[in-house]
Amino acid sequence: MLVTHGFAEVRKVLAAVAAGAVLLPAAASAQVAAASFSYSPPSPLSGQMVRFTSTATGTITSLGWDLDGNGACDDAAGTSAARAFPTAGNYGVTLCVNGDASLQKQTIVVRNRPPVASFTLAPNSPLVRDKVMLTSTSADPDGPIAAQAWDIDGDGQYDDGGGVLANIAFGRVGAHTVGLRVVDRDGAAAVVRRVIVVGTPPVVLLSPFPVVRLIGTFGRSALRVDRLAVRAPADAEVRLSCHGRDCPYRSKSVVPEEGVLRFRRLERRLRSGTVIELFVTKRATIGKYTRFRVRRGRRPTRVDACLPPGGSKPRPCPSA
Repeated sequence: MLVTHGFAEVRKVLAAVAAGAVLLPAAASAQVAAASFSYSPPSPLSGQMVRFTSTATGTITSLGWDLDGNGACDDAAGTSAARAFPTAGNYGVTLCVNGDASLQKQTIVVRNRPPVASFTLAPNSPLVRDKVMLTSTSADPDGPIAAQAWDIDGDGQYDDGGGVLANIAFGRVGAHTVGLRVVDRDGAAAVVRRVIVVGTPPVVLLSPFPVVRLIGTFGRSALRVDRLAVRAPADAEVRLSCHGRDCPYRSKSVVPEEGVLRFRRLERRLRSGTVIELFVTKRATIGKYTRFRVRRGRRPTRVDACLPPGGSKPRPCPSA
């Protein structure tokens, strides 16, 4: 069958061919591009990688991304892009389709990461009355820490000092809870609590161990004391007790200086029945106890023993 066209239509076709145009059916015409994209995760944290994926429709010849919010889609190209945002806040990301033919901008809300609270102590295994230094090693992944506060007395209240360092000395053996609370610049807080086990100091003898000397002569009813002296460490305490009618005082405590401590007021005549006791002590050490009892017509009795740390009741001294 011979098909003929109208003369005007033929002329249009010939003119289009001469101009180099390609005629397409109406159904095959280019579709208008529409920019759109999605991102994951939907609620990112600071420092977390966020992936952007184009969901644009229509005829697409190019895809560009503005990831730094400067208005230029020159940070990445293609159907996907990714970046991490260093701090919390709102960030604009734009997808450009076919140049600037179609744009979509979305605001990405980046959430703050809370700080991580931690601290060290030195010494790591403290003893009673040791000075313990607490040092914060806390950190914040997306910004500075704004405040640090300590709970040293274990009452759950962070009101025992602020800053990176804290010092404490525990007065008793056992478990003690210490806490640290840190807050970042965005107001997010973190808490760490640790149980510190405090041990008993090793028991040692006073060094050098005290020497007590009494020199005198005894008669039928009394003792004539010519010298009563104690050689003890300079940081020890010497306490003397005297019981009897001839005692110039009942009790006296002295912290000796280097050398020998002499009790001159007791260098006198003491009748039978007089008792002199000497206690030489120092904190956290085994001290010395000596007792003299004046006897009628005989040499005075002498008892030497040790004093446990913090105690006043004599005990046998530990064997070497």
